[in-house]
Amino acid sequence: MKRLVVLAATIIMASVLGAQTAGNSTAERLDSYAEINTEVIKINDTYGSYHPKAKTVTLEIEHTPLTGEVRLYYTCLASSFDQGEAMNTAMAVYEDFAVKNKYKHYSYISKDKTSYKKDERGVRVATYVSHVVFKR
Repeated sequence: MKRLVVLAATIIMASVLGAQTAGNSTAERLDSYAEINTEVIKINDTYGSYHPKAKTVTLEIEHTPLTGEVRLYYTCLASSFDQGEAMNTAMAVYEDFAVKNKYKHYSYISKDKTSYKKDERGVRVATYVSHVVFKR
């Protein structure tokens, strides 16, 4: 009877210790994978026909390949900002991005947001942010 109790206690302790070490390493691997694969892509102004009012536009894409999430940042001078042009440019960028990365379609995660602020030179700029997820 004593041998059975000692054997059961040994098995329980071994399984608890094994579960603790396996859980920590899995969590660490997932955290490190998500951090490494977020990439920022700056796009040259190849979409000039979609925003004729804005002369200088900065487009940035944050892409997380693990989840397929993409955030697009469209920044230009506030005086030449047009919401419709920003939306059209974002849709064109998403279509090209889907073809390049072999995605079939995308859906919006949240509403698009526009914010106004002054940059380091004191010039007022508008930033349009769009957040989508791509599906294969």
